Amino acid sequence: MHGVRQLRNVALAVFVFSVGLLAAESPFAGTWKMNADKSKLAGADALQNVTAQYEVTGGTLKATVQGTSTQGQPVNFNYEAKLDGTPGTSNGSDAFDTITLQRVSTHVLKATAKKGGKVVYTDRRVVSKDGKTLTISRSGTDTQGKPFRETMVFDKQ
Repeated sequence: MHGVRQLRNVALAVFVFSVGLLAAESPFAGTWKMNADKSKLAGADALQNVTAQYEVTGGTLKATVQGTSTQGQPVNFNYEAKLDGTPGTSNGSDAFDTITLQRVSTHVLKATAKKGGKVVYTDRRVVSKDGKTLTISRSGTDTQGKPFRETMVFDKQ
C-alpha cells in the first residue's frame, strides 16, 4: 500500500511539473506593447500604438492585435496558425488574409503573410533570452505596392 501511495505522489508531481512546463513552453505567450522609440516603422500599412496578445497552445499561436493606422484610424485583427508552416487564417486585416508561422527555435519564429495567394511580407520574430523583448524584423510590399523594411520592438507587459 505504501508503494502505491508513493507511486501516486510521484505521478502527481510529474503531472504538476509537466503542466508548468507547458504553460511556460512559449516565450511568445502574453501581452506585448510596441516600443515606438526603439521601432523603425515603414510602409503605408505601418501601425502605431500596437498591442499584441499571443496565446500559444498545442503548437498553435493565436494573436489578437490592436493599433492605430498612420491615418489615426483604429486597426483590430486576429490570426491563428500552427507553428509548423501550415497556412493559418487572418480576420480583420487589410494587409493579409493568410499567415504561416514556423518555429525556428524556442525564441525564434519565421512568418510569411499572403494576400490573395501573393506574399506581402516575411519576418523573423525573436524573443530575448530574458523574455522581456520581442523584435520583429519584417520586409515586404505594402498595400500601395511599395517595398518596405521595418523593425518593431515590443516590451512584455
